[in-house]
Amino acid sequence: MVASLPRAVFAILWVAVAACAAAPPPVPPGPQIPAEPEIVVDTMTVECRAVVTALETWKACKNLEDDDRDLIEAWTERAHLDFAAAEKAKPDDRAQHAIAHNCRIATSSIQAATERCGNGKKPRE
Repeated sequence: MVASLPRAVFAILWVAVAACAAAPPPVPPGPQIPAEPEIVVDTMTVECRAVVTALETWKACKNLEDDDRDLIEAWTERAHLDFAAAEKAKPDDRAQHAIAHNCRIATSSIQAATERCGNGKKPRE
């Protein structure tokens, strides 16, 4: 009977630890987060020309390396070709809105890259 006493104490401790380690009750959900408002965009032509303008501004950054300038120049040429093809194809209104929306997002990204570039040379990898 003495040998079984430590097992009984161990079993009681195990149950106590397991009861303390039980997961807390679930937290009720908080208030609903509203969706982001729709981005208001101009026409496809205006928004896509803004991409080219942003690329040219980024290319003029004094902290860019020559390889980066060459890459930006290639992107600018490609943008000119793609936007000319889009204007020639005359997509429907929904497609033009989607293209304008994507051009707005690209312009914002390029402007952020231009701002980063203005703060000094990019860090070495």
